[in-house]
Formats: sequence, C-alpha cells, structure tokens
Amino acid sequence: MADVVFDKVRKLYPGAAAPVIDGLDLAVADGELLVMVGPSGCGKSTVLRMLAGLETISSGELRIQGRRVNELEPKARDVAMVFQDYALYPHMSVRENLAFPLKMRRMPAAEQARRIAWAAEMLHLGELLERKPAQLSGGQRQRVAMGRALVREASVFLLDEPLSNLDAKLRVQVRAEIAELQRRLGTTMLYVTHDQTEAMTLGQRVAVFNQGRLQQVASPRELYEHPANTFVAGFIGQPPMNMVPARIEGGRIILAASPQPRCIAAQEVPLPDGPVILGIRPEDLRLAAPGEDGLDTQAELVEFLGHETLLHARLQGSDTLLTLRAPGRLEIAAGTAVRMHVAGLPHLFSASDGQRLQR
Repeated sequence: MADVVFDKVRKLYPGAAAPVIDGLDLAVADGELLVMVGPSGCGKSTVLRMLAGLETISSGELRIQGRRVNELEPKARDVAMVFQDYALYPHMSVRENLAFPLKMRRMPAAEQARRIAWAAEMLHLGELLERKPAQLSGGQRQRVAMGRALVREASVFLLDEPLSNLDAKLRVQVRAEIAELQRRLGTTMLYVTHDQTEAMTLGQRVAVFNQGRLQQVASPRELYEHPANTFVAGFIGQPPMNMVPARIEGGRIILAASPQPRCIAAQEVPLPDGPVILGIRPEDLRLAAPGEDGLDTQAELVEFLGHETLLHARLQGSDTLLTLRAPGRLEIAAGTAVRMHVAGLPHLFSASDGQRLQR
C-alpha cells in the first residue's frame, strides 16, 4: 500500500489552447478508496493515466509513497490498472490472462500459481479458470480484469470506469464487490467514474472535477450537505439541486423573480445585501399548507417512481424550473398552480462566481 500526492500537477497537450489538468493538488491516503467523478472530458481519466505513467506530466510533481515518479516508466511505479474495456486477451483462458503479467516479470511458476489461486478465491473465479473471455458474462470479465490487477500485488490500484459496460443491475452487484474487496485488502485505490451514484456509494472521499480543475474533495456526505460551489451542488445529487436567482436584503432572502418582494426563509442570514443564487434540494421542498408562504409555481410534469414522486414546476415570473421530491404519490395535473414551501435554510452561493457563501 502507498499514499499518492499530486503537487500542482499540470497536463497540457502540444497545440492545445487550455490544459487538460490545471494545477492539481490532491493527496490520497495510504489504504484509501478515492473516487474521482465529473462529466465526460473533465480530465479525471487523464489523472489516472498520469499516475500509471501512460501520460507524461507537463509540470508539477507526482509522488507515490514519498517518491517522485514523474520520470519513472510505468512498470517501475508499482501501480496496477483496470481499464474500462477489460483489455483481456481473447485467445487466452482466464488462468492465462491472470498469469500474463506475472510471466512478463519472469516470476517463478510456484509463486504464479499461489497468486492466481489467491485471486481466484478472492473473486470467485475458481470455476472459470479454463474458460475464454468469450464464454464469460460482463460481470465475470470485469472480475477477471480485477484479478489480473490484483495478482500483481501493487501498491496502488487504478480503476478507469470499470462498470460502464455493465447493465444497471450488474453495476450495483459489482460495485458492492469492489467496495468489499477494497475493505478486505486495505489497498490504496483510485476509481474514476462519471456516475455520481457510484461515486457517493463507493468513495471514502470523492474528488469532483470540472474542466480540468478539482472543484472539491470531501466525504460523500460533506459534498452533499456543503457543496463548495454551484457546479458541485448541481452535479452531486439526483435530481440535481434547484438553483434560483435571489437577493439578500437586510438579512432576508428575497426571491428575485417574484413580482412582489417575497421573503422565502424565516431565519435571517448574516450576509451583506446583494444578489445570490439560492440552492434548494428537491427533498427540501414540500407543498405549502393553505395560507403558508412559499414559491408560486405552475406544474409541468409529474413523475411517479413508486416510492416517490418528482414534481417539475415552473417558477412564476421566470423560466426557472423547480423539482420537488415527495414520498409516495402526488395527484397533480399539469398546469395546476402549486405553492412550494422551502423547509429549512437553503444553500446560498455567490451570484458572481458561484462559490458557496459562508453563514
């Protein structure tokens, strides 16, 4: 096991207008499972490839267990990587696929057999060792790809969107297997995904990327309850957080789009007067009781999901669409006037740069 440190790491391709990764400062603790998440093209896979030695670093320093590895060849970094497409050799059996990286190291046959047996037991591959990849399901192929990384007994394991080729049900199963495996082995693991549900359920900490920059790194709960900016607030959580233009006047939150000034939170906020962005989680909205203050909207779409209902409604006097999450079933027709009450104090962000405002 090993800790990993990115110290002002930058990646700029020749001729590119902007860096793919710009000034990354990130430390991964020994034995930690860190998940990197963000939209496609945000640079998260490039971070993994730089760590593996498959991409060069333009500037900054990358350290594994305190040792600078910028100039080291991939084989000298003691890193194992699981790719999105499994990268199994189709003409080899499962046993031969597991043995391949060990043979390349000219490892003694007895030690090869020990490691293969250990990985097969760990990943329940014992009955599959003589099969070819074409004879395996997607989940079985993913376990073989994991096994091929595990037999190397590397200091750091890298997983690049390993579940993206699996169906929804299998993703849940394999995700649980990966989390359990990491807990049992106590390995340092960096996991890349674009799926925020994977990130929130797997990661001990989650690093959120956007346009080559690290936006926030924190525990899943911290990300959800205290997002650093509007990007994190909108990316983490499903359905995403509602964003509403507002302003602060004398410690009160006033809805900017309302035809008449409307205070939407009873509790005063110690912030200077000025425009803000109001962030409200869908579960923090509820239907207002008769005579209760709230946000006036018009229902546009009702989605019944069995255990809950999502109500999508347009805010009166604006183009802002709000989503309300309610348990069970809501019987509301499209076009109905609906007043939504804001439960508790909402999130507040700067209207100029989207950063979270401290209260």
